[in-house]
Amino acid sequence: MSYTNPNLEGRLIIISLARDAFADLYTREIPGAVCSMLEGGASEVVYKVNEGGAEDTHDLYHVPFLLHPNGEPWHEANSYLLWCMRDKSPLERRTDEVRRRGSKLLDYLLFCETNNLDWLDFSGSRPPLRPTYKYFNNLVIAGKRSGGVINQYTSVVYHFYKYVSQYWHPLDIRRVDTVKQVKFLVQTPRGAQVIDVMKRSQTRRTPSSNAIQNGFVRDGGDDLRPLTNIELRLLLETINGGGFWSTVERLILLTSLMTGARKQTVLTMRLKHLKAFEETKLLSEGAYKLHAGPSTGIDTKNDKAQTLYFPKQLAEELIVLASSPAMKKRQTIFLNELRVLFPDQSFEEDDVYLFLSDQCNSYYMAKSDPRYFMTKSPQTGQVTETIKRKLLKSITAGFPNDFSYHWLRATFAYQLYQRLQVLIREGLMHMGDDIAFIQKRMHHESRQTTEGYLKLFKMTHEKICAQELWEKKLFNGSYDVLIVDSRHV
Repeated sequence: MSYTNPNLEGRLIIISLARDAFADLYTREIPGAVCSMLEGGASEVVYKVNEGGAEDTHDLYHVPFLLHPNGEPWHEANSYLLWCMRDKSPLERRTDEVRRRGSKLLDYLLFCETNNLDWLDFSGSRPPLRPTYKYFNNLVIAGKRSGGVINQYTSVVYHFYKYVSQYWHPLDIRRVDTVKQVKFLVQTPRGAQVIDVMKRSQTRRTPSSNAIQNGFVRDGGDDLRPLTNIELRLLLETINGGGFWSTVERLILLTSLMTGARKQTVLTMRLKHLKAFEETKLLSEGAYKLHAGPSTGIDTKNDKAQTLYFPKQLAEELIVLASSPAMKKRQTIFLNELRVLFPDQSFEEDDVYLFLSDQCNSYYMAKSDPRYFMTKSPQTGQVTETIKRKLLKSITAGFPNDFSYHWLRATFAYQLYQRLQVLIREGLMHMGDDIAFIQKRMHHESRQTTEGYLKLFKMTHEKICAQELWEKKLFNGSYDVLIVDSRHV
């Protein structure tokens, strides 16, 4: 059951389906227009023209609609929220972000109502006398939200007023907030860069990104650490230890571990992708190549094109899973439900997800899924958290309690690094080529990210070697370790 804010009840409603949301309406007949009935208008008959190029994506789902206390629509806010969607590509028109904007705008309106403020009155001679400044001050004093969250709220309010001043009311936007242009010198993977930003006065200072924990590496904003070989052995012994673990759970873990893929990539694989695992397509390294990203049906982070390499054993297990009686039953139910939802579309067995739940549904809803825009809260791989909790309950001591599914990606890179070091020692690979190889397999844009991995791997390897050396020196299996020499204190 989704979370609902009681403070917004009766003031923010969600329109489940807004048909032809961006169509133009005319009171006279024009070429290409469709005659429609308009309720509540001066003219009951209007002529509707849909926006060009949006024949299959002209509807919006789960659209927020804000109301005043008397039940009248807050026209300016509703117009703004629709305007926020207008310039988005039809394929990017999920309303999640707009719903969040709507709740923030309503929070501002409720503040104005509670304090008898007119949200359009900026006649105060000094900034502290104006509604937006009072709202900002209230957010700070209340202390319930972090500086970053406060900045999000005031940003939504400011951009709403910019829209209102342009399309609805003759407001002086300079009285809404004080904005200055400032320059920042930032370090990027490609070197230092000067950027221009607009600095608003109604913002709080936020701390810079947290330092990376010792033993971790930052990859795409996530802090990861690889499992050591001993920790990995514990994981494998646990998931291979019997019927407590389902084949689906086990292969969800192994697919990330053996390919380095993120959860959205693992969980949006379809049955059609198993065609890449034909014997004739086996590479000399004993793996199959699978393309992911745009136009493949497999989601990737930031929609980047990726090439994944599936070891032969893993590929064979995935094929066996897909053809098992239990999964065949789930596939049939999933496909039938999809055909009922979209009777005008054609769906084949190949379109079904590889990993399906006991409820015959996907664990992660791909952006190419026809249900994606209709579903208010699509699946986002919560199963990985379920697997993590199950793993931590059943695994023996010595396994990190802060483990997350994403660590398997770092573990894949560490395992690859160790195998490449053998090739370097044997003279089959030049020093430095391992960085380029790992960068390609991990799909890093920046070599600096990969170098961060290798720096961590070298530290991890040296730490393990040092620990083994210390153990040999500290504990030799006899009483001889006892120090009885008077020269030692």
